[in-house]
Amino acid sequence: MGAVGSFLKPLNFKFEKEDAVKTGRFLLYFMIAYIALSVAIRSIFSIPGIELWTANNVLAGLQLFGQQGIVSLAETALIELDSGIVIEISELCTGLMETLVIVAAILASVGIGWRKRLLGAAIAAVATIALNHVRIIVTSLLILGSADLLLIEFTHNVLFRLFLFISIAVLYIAWFYWAVSSEVEAKKGQ
Repeated sequence: MGAVGSFLKPLNFKFEKEDAVKTGRFLLYFMIAYIALSVAIRSIFSIPGIELWTANNVLAGLQLFGQQGIVSLAETALIELDSGIVIEISELCTGLMETLVIVAAILASVGIGWRKRLLGAAIAAVATIALNHVRIIVTSLLILGSADLLLIEFTHNVLFRLFLFISIAVLYIAWFYWAVSSEVEAKKGQ
């Protein structure tokens, strides 16, 4: 038994052919769903339009904390605060990719009925977008309240990625638990 095998043995990790097929099917369906959703969204909505929509929502949130300004469009959407600070909202800031990832993952979960997948995808999309807007508002407020370049870099680069990764994972796990738990309960009742 090699080093990897001896490491995994205490974890009782087994990867049988059926598991490999299920995983491969999930990954294939995930990629198809992600690409199809990405093409569909980009053909219906323009990226500058999504950036502007995100910027307007973020500005509305910032206004709740006393920050006033306007939204404009240059190469990307810009939130121009009355204080002279400009916040750029690029495509990466919109949460579009994260929303497509969670929706595609839920839709690719073929062991669960379509109604639960569609409901879960819709709720997860709204939650991901809302969480993304909250993340941008909190990040902006932290940056506006600090002159510490290290804190600004950490907040924008590290917390940004960590927050989105955790929110996608938590949303998927919560949806999966909800979708599967009712089926498990139904089987217990039989």
